[in-house]
Amino acid sequence: MTAGRYGASAACAVTGLAVFLCGLDHLVLLTALTAIRSDLGRGADAAAAGWFVNAYLVPVAVLPPLVSRFAVRVGQRRLFTAALLVFTAGSAAAACAATAGWLTMARALQGTGAAAITPLSLTLVAAAVPAHRRPVLLGVWGALGGLAVAVGPLVGGAVVQWGGWQYVFWLNVPLGCLLAAAARVFLREPPRTPATAPESGFRPMAGSSRGLPAVHLCGFLMHAGVFGTVFWLAQFPQAVQGHTPWDAGLRILPWTAMPLVVAPLAGLLMGRTGARPVLVAGALLTAMSSGWFALVLDPRSPYAVQLPGLLAGGAGMALFFAAAPEALLANAPDRCASAASGVNSAVREIGALAGVAASTVLFTRVGSTAGPALFAQGLAAVLWAAVATAVLALLAAVAIGPARTRTPAAPPDGAVATEAPVTARPAAL
Repeated sequence: MTAGRYGASAACAVTGLAVFLCGLDHLVLLTALTAIRSDLGRGADAAAAGWFVNAYLVPVAVLPPLVSRFAVRVGQRRLFTAALLVFTAGSAAAACAATAGWLTMARALQGTGAAAITPLSLTLVAAAVPAHRRPVLLGVWGALGGLAVAVGPLVGGAVVQWGGWQYVFWLNVPLGCLLAAAARVFLREPPRTPATAPESGFRPMAGSSRGLPAVHLCGFLMHAGVFGTVFWLAQFPQAVQGHTPWDAGLRILPWTAMPLVVAPLAGLLMGRTGARPVLVAGALLTAMSSGWFALVLDPRSPYAVQLPGLLAGGAGMALFFAAAPEALLANAPDRCASAASGVNSAVREIGALAGVAASTVLFTRVGSTAGPALFAQGLAAVLWAAVATAVLALLAAVAIGPARTRTPAAPPDGAVATEAPVTARPAAL
């Protein structure tokens, strides 16, 4: 049975908001780290502050491939709901943290919940959305994840300036509980197919198109470039130009707001061209944005000069995150879409970890945080590396190749199919 218009939209809203909540916590601490170090005192040095971010990213990176195997035993919807509650519990623990070690463990608990939420949300929304609505709704779903990553520094700055860093985590608690309740009402369990049964094993690549490795590589490179850049770029207004956390968040608002405008257009564009051209355009705009910043950013750069880079970066990020889910589903067999989604989620998060780590090494070798000029020098090196990474992601997107025709699994005995076979290329829908 296919979800109706209301059910499909509700499923997209529930899963998309869950992904948004998890994505928000990727970088929400960037503008709050100074306040956290000051409040927690001894033990909260620069190295510990790095673990406040990485403790969340590590489980998100390594656990998704195991999620699909566990999901077939307990049910995808049930595991998704439980993961939301784990994430919420981790948020409450982080808000109550009194030491650096406590906060690090709470962040790891948050990441454990998030590791299941993101891959399961894709398969749950794909099961609820009819084929003819998939490009637009999956575009919105994917863009919410990208928007959350971009908005994280803005939210963190606002909360720190007018409240306290603890409220960064307290905000997750009521939202997580509401989403867990909504998941029980609006989401349906996808039908089990032979390849997703426990006895069939975990073989996410079996039967996939040759474009699936390129989809994974493209996701790895884009996440490495975006996370490695934003980790330092979000600190530029404060560290170099002396702005408050809130002012810094406002200055990147054109970048963070672009997904709201571009994501719906990306969904419509995929209906005509498929996902690959949209991915290529997103990677190209991302490369142009990083290159522009590398050329113009210095301690005296006026905001008007920075604006083109912000707009291009926001548009590129929105295009990529909107098209990535459709590209994955177009190249993964229906019978193991959940497994492929888990692998892709892990690959993207490993890319984020690698990007932050590599950009930190590069920044400290070329520049430092000792002064505005040295910070700008280190940031320029990071930005040029981001240009190269985005170009490689563009080439990986080109290598994905044309979309293949996807055929859904046969309905159970006695069931009546309600949709025609799904075609991966949205133009044919």
